[in-house]
Formats: sequence, structure tokens, C-alpha cells
Amino acid sequence: MGPMYPLCRAARWRKATVAALAARGMAVMALVTGATWFSCTVATCGKAAILAAAQPKQRPGATFAQLGNPRRTRSARRSTGDVTTPSSTGEKARIVFLGSPACVRVVLKSLWQSAKDSTKSDKAGEALSARFEVCAVVSQPPKRVKKEISQTPVHELAEELGIPCILTPETAKEEDFLAKLEAMRPDVCITAAYGQYLPKRFLQIPRLGTLNLHPSLLPRWRGASPVQRALEKGDTETGITILYTVSKMDAGPIVLQRNIPLVGSETTPELLETLFKWGAELLLDEALPRVLRGDVTMATAQKQDESLVIQAPLIAKEEGQLWPHNETSYQMRDKVRGFHGWPGTTLGVALSGSAAPVQGMRIKVSQAEVVTASSLPASLGLDGAPSQELFFVPSASLGGVPEPAVGLRTAVDPDNVLLLRSFQLPSKTEVPAVTFFKGYMTTQPARWMRPDEEEQLTATGSGGSPTRVKKMRSR
Repeated sequence: MGPMYPLCRAARWRKATVAALAARGMAVMALVTGATWFSCTVATCGKAAILAAAQPKQRPGATFAQLGNPRRTRSARRSTGDVTTPSSTGEKARIVFLGSPACVRVVLKSLWQSAKDSTKSDKAGEALSARFEVCAVVSQPPKRVKKEISQTPVHELAEELGIPCILTPETAKEEDFLAKLEAMRPDVCITAAYGQYLPKRFLQIPRLGTLNLHPSLLPRWRGASPVQRALEKGDTETGITILYTVSKMDAGPIVLQRNIPLVGSETTPELLETLFKWGAELLLDEALPRVLRGDVTMATAQKQDESLVIQAPLIAKEEGQLWPHNETSYQMRDKVRGFHGWPGTTLGVALSGSAAPVQGMRIKVSQAEVVTASSLPASLGLDGAPSQELFFVPSASLGGVPEPAVGLRTAVDPDNVLLLRSFQLPSKTEVPAVTFFKGYMTTQPARWMRPDEEEQLTATGSGGSPTRVKKMRSR
């Protein structure tokens, strides 16, 4: 075969090895392998022939820096807008969805159905099923509730839909989780109330970035409780924002934002459902197609005005306490709306279901409305009654349409009346206003308590004997 045969065969093997290593992004190993082979054979085969054989194959336009650190180069290309979109290659985009509570099930379901339904199209008329596929779902890990293991609502829905990959890491920083996500090579990640901080390494994985559905008009109400804070503060409008996720919470550039007016009767659970349902439609009709086509990128999306930022921190349980001595009827109504569900709202009252001395306790209240005192009939006797006393308002006094309610007037806002339609005493079931009135207000009038009264009555009871009612911290 001649003395050159072993060298030629070695050249072909070395050339294939270098190309394979370079194609897998292992630039350093490729260079070392090529350099070793080059030094061993240059004296025998000739410099020009060896250089041609040893040159590693590269993808058009790729550099060794790009091949050597794919995560860094993806991030760099996103920041400059230099990205290759699935639309330009004709391939389906691979999407990973991250979410946990029941209110965002609608987002996952809409994504999954749109990826399967060839009749569903975006505003440009292009079939969504040809644009992307949902390759995985990430949710909070299952928790033990009493003796059973409880999965998140999103986890349960993913199993119902038959999504092939469901990941539930304790934190998004886990090495095993991040390695699995990198192996999937997603084009876009979409988050909606996932509940975990996403580290920089995670954000570098999806080629086109991570989109977040946030239920507020950013930069107003950044944080964990945007809907609750908007209702608590009596905002007259809210909305949904679809933005790119960055390391700083809710601070990324905005892809799309739409607002919705508030009428004053919404509560947190129903408003969350409405906003995420609307957000799912905006995501599929406008935001996601624009990202997949490359019409909007991290670099071209709208930057947030940092001077307008208002934070929406987590809610503490004691924030749900109502204080008629220094809050208006509207402030208490908005607390009831915003904290409906958790932590709920409580009112300190002194009452008795018999002729025995009244006791002080905090009871949960809900379904609140504000009316003017002048709109109620004079037959209720409000003019001569102490302002701290609660009073029953039959449906006939409210025009015959609303349900009966129990009303109260505050110390700082006597011209308005807060109407409450649902009550729950400690260790009791929730009852409507008429049941509460018959059980606790017919023998002796009930009244709301000032902080000093509440502290005294909840500690000993008016008769001097200890009560079983848990003392609540006063304001």
C-alpha cells in the first residue's frame, strides 16, 4: 500500500474527529486534537496538505467563540436582535411552559390546543399548529396535604393533556433541571405565575428568550401580588402585560400590554381568571407570533419607565384586618375585594347570641358593597343609632334585587355605609347576612370595636371569664 497509506488514513480519521468535536460545540478539544495531529505529521506530508485536511468544518457564519459557549452566544444574539427564528428555518418552535396555580391553566390549555388544532390561526392568518409545539411543562413540586400528595393544578392539567415531559424541581437553580432543559434546546419559555426565581443560566437557555404573562399594567405593581394590590388600592383599571423575563423581577422590556377597566365589584380570584384568559388570547394572537417571526426581540421591545415603578409585595395575614375607627367604607370594601380567598378579611365585633354579656371576636366577612347612608330608608333608624352599631338591611331596602346585608358606618366616613353579605365566626361555617342577623343581632345589638376595646374583650370577655376566641393583633 506504500508508506503514505497509514498517514493518509490517520489524516482522514483526525479530520473527521476535529469536525465532529467542533460541530458539538467543543472548540477547545477540537483545537487540541487538531494541534497534536498537526505537529506529528507536518514534517512527513507537507504543510499545505495537512492544513487543508486538519481545518475543522464550521456552520456558515459560525465562529469558534460561538461553538465553544452556546449559552453565552444565544444571550448575546438576543441582546443585539441577531437571532434565527423558527419561521426562517421552517421548523416548529419548541416551547416550554412554566406555571402552577389554577388561574393559569387556561394559558397552558390554550397553548396545547393551538399547537394541535390546524384550524387555529393568528391575526396574520397563519396556522398556529405549524408554528410551535409544547415540549415540556414545569411546575412547583407536589406537596403533602394531610396524608395525600397534592400536585399543582397546572401539573394535573399537563398529565390530563398527555404532555410528554413534566418537570417539578424544588428550585429552578437545580443542576439536574437546568441540564435537562438545556438538552431540550427550547426556542421560547413562557411563564405565568410559576412561583420560582429564574436564574441567569435558565434565561440563557431559550434561543428567543423567556416571555412572562403578568396580571398588571407594568411598571405599576411589580411583584408577587399585583392583582391583590391593585384592588386593595382601589385602582380603576388594570390589565395584562406580556414581557421578556430578565434577572430583575418584572423589569424586562414589554412585548404587549392591554388594559381593562374596573367597576368596583371584582374580587381577586375572578379577576385573575379573567386576566389570564385574556392574556392567553393575546399571547397566541399577537405576542407569540411576533416573537417567532422575529418582529420583536429583547432589543426592540419597549423598555419600562423605572420612575413609574410601584411594588406589589407578598401579603401578610394581618393585612386583612378591617379597622372602622380609621378606615373609610371604600378602603374596607377594597380590602375585602383584594384579599378575598387569602388571607381573607376580618372585622372585630362585640356580639352575643343571647342575653349574656357580649364577647369580642374577629369574624371573617366578604361580599362587600358601599352605598350612601341617605339612600337607605329612614325606617332603619340610622339617625338615632350609635355609629358603632351594626344594622340589618333587608333586600326591600336595597331595591328588592340585591341580597340582604348587614351594614356598618365608620368613624371617619359616616355618610357612607359598608354592606356585608357573608359572615364566618371562628370554627363555624360561613353564613349569609340574614342568618348572622337572626343568630347574633336580635337579642342584643352587635357593634364594631376600637383597638382598645378589642384588646380588652378578646382577652377576658366582658363578663370577666376567659374566652376561647383567639386574640388578634390590633392596629
